[in-house]
Amino acid sequence: MSFAVPLEMETVVCPCGGGGSPSEVFQTSTRRYVACPACGLVFLSPRPSSSIVEEYYRESYDGSYGAAESSADRQPVFASVSAHLLEWRRPPGRLLDIGCGDGAFLMLCREAGWDCTGVEVSQGAAERARGKGLRVLSPAELGQSTGGPFDVVTLVNVLETVTDPAAIVRALTCQVKPQGIIAVRVSNGLFHQRMRVPVRWCGSQYDQAFHLFSYSPSALRTLVETSGFEVLSLRNSAPSLGPVTSANSLVRRLKWRLVGGGLSMVADLAYRLSAGRLVWAPSFELIARRVDGVS
Repeated sequence: MSFAVPLEMETVVCPCGGGGSPSEVFQTSTRRYVACPACGLVFLSPRPSSSIVEEYYRESYDGSYGAAESSADRQPVFASVSAHLLEWRRPPGRLLDIGCGDGAFLMLCREAGWDCTGVEVSQGAAERARGKGLRVLSPAELGQSTGGPFDVVTLVNVLETVTDPAAIVRALTCQVKPQGIIAVRVSNGLFHQRMRVPVRWCGSQYDQAFHLFSYSPSALRTLVETSGFEVLSLRNSAPSLGPVTSANSLVRRLKWRLVGGGLSMVADLAYRLSAGRLVWAPSFELIARRVDGVS
């Protein structure tokens, strides 16, 4: 996400509500990232105001990244999340995908047997998804929907980009049935913070990986568990086949795929050898279940 001249900037408080003064983690030419002393979550502060961020995703994001997000490069990501979900909950049932983009993940879920609904802020992406015959709502329409709670809610690379992830996860307790499942995929902040310099060899705009929030596995677990969910599984996620940009040379794409594939193999080996304790891929996935009595 980039803004030429942000009109309003705001200081950020960690969503965990733990308090304390955040410590600086790193800076780029245009950004400053700090860490919460309570949960360790890394986030951008100061940042553009919530209204500017919302406007960007509603009107401009699709023009910048729509082609890359709708390319086949993202298919391994969607397949990874879908396979993980199916280990814990299988169709039939109702599935809601928040931040569904042009509907590529929803199409995969529909093929698996789910009754699918999407939510999307970007007007252009939502129209393309509806053109595929998918039911896609705006956030406002979801709030007015009378369809009842869902069996599954998915968020694929959404919580990094929203201004209040805690509010969104808490709101999911109203969207998912008791004992219902949420599936979340985010970038692995610990991995990316350590790889900022080495991975520039790939030629990527690497600081884009950090967005508004940079989650470690423990920080995401804290966010989910304090919002009314029980974590069932947390593991590495498959990488995208290419960087999220609409113009990539053949050499850059080859470097990305070689490095991405190699890192994924190392991360999977570490995960297996540590009996699932070491989650060290560029992105990771979490499956959680709504706790009884939460509404």
